[in-house]
Amino acid sequence: MRKKVLIIFIFSILISLEKIHAQCATDVFGIAQFYPSATGTREWNSVHWNNGIDRTIKYQSDASDPTDWTEDHSGGTNGFHIDGAGVMNMSGSSPRFHINSTRTSKVSAQLFLNTEFTAYYRRIGPTGKDFGGMIVGARSGPLGHASGGGDNCDATTYYSRFRLDGTWDFEKELKHPTSDYWSGSGFHKQDPLWNGNTLPENKWIGMKYIVTNIENNTKVKLEVYIDSTSNGNPTNGGNWVKVGEVIDAGNWSAASSAITGCSYTDQKTIILVGHGTFLLRTDSDIAGDGAEYKMVSIREIDPTVASSFPCTTTTTTAVYNKASLRAIVKSFPNPSKDQMTIESQGDFTYSISTISGALMETGIATNSCMVGSSLQKGMYIISVQTDKGIEQIKFMKE
Repeated sequence: MRKKVLIIFIFSILISLEKIHAQCATDVFGIAQFYPSATGTREWNSVHWNNGIDRTIKYQSDASDPTDWTEDHSGGTNGFHIDGAGVMNMSGSSPRFHINSTRTSKVSAQLFLNTEFTAYYRRIGPTGKDFGGMIVGARSGPLGHASGGGDNCDATTYYSRFRLDGTWDFEKELKHPTSDYWSGSGFHKQDPLWNGNTLPENKWIGMKYIVTNIENNTKVKLEVYIDSTSNGNPTNGGNWVKVGEVIDAGNWSAASSAITGCSYTDQKTIILVGHGTFLLRTDSDIAGDGAEYKMVSIREIDPTVASSFPCTTTTTTAVYNKASLRAIVKSFPNPSKDQMTIESQGDFTYSISTISGALMETGIATNSCMVGSSLQKGMYIISVQTDKGIEQIKFMKE
């Protein structure tokens, strides 16, 4: 009898996976928003990069920015070239593009705290330091990070990093330049993002980075998602897959010993306050190599409303065209005592969850990959996202 009830329970969960994803709002670029904007707040976005004015910003503000929040706090840079068609290029040894919402020359201040950041990034050139790449910092002060006339104690930052060496992590910095990192594998570990390969060149990659205070403002939750298949053309809101999350509960050290010379001393200090600045950065050994960004938005969000992820921006989606997707996505063997092979032409992302929704594994691959070797016995749901849609596979590990 118990076996029959369990079968009915599993069947009901699998049937629920076939239901239409929730509808979600979109930003000014048509990209899905997972959380609503908080009332009475102002967002920053890069719409003004598409105003037809080709320009280079170097150690100055951008006259076209309607908020006047753009700042250059680079260590070494060729300037930020904005092509007037929506794309910003950064290059040099250590470019630092700041969005400083404490500036009030045109609008009132917006001290970003609970935030949803979205952007698309493209790597330019084959060189660069392993820790370079798509690097986005939240909750920073405007004068940190070796800025001219700056204050190293103002560098309190949570970074989300899609690194050039092909890994991902979150990095925590309190006093510049000391920091340490955390990924899905734990403290001081970095997880592979491109199936063991380095971050690809000349490919648009989307990042959605969400930072929120949780549990009555006692902890900080970091979440990061990737769109690796739309190549910067995010129809239907983008093909978003969760990469991972980390919670800073006061057990994350940003230095090996106590902080000196700042108003704080505990190297495990949780960054519970928004200090006004987001920054986009990369690091290169070659002056001509760098990165491009487009469709950037930063919003203060209401985290008390449940996330709409996964969601769709249209009433239909390719996840329901089962016959065509099953021809595109192949998986075998199933059941398996060891691992499963997933095959799909071109780039795809995948995530593996238990039937109760716990995320167990994520990854990005091209044409094929092997998954599930570390899973315990049981039933799992594998979601494979291609540029054609999402295929969900019921996988039994024996």
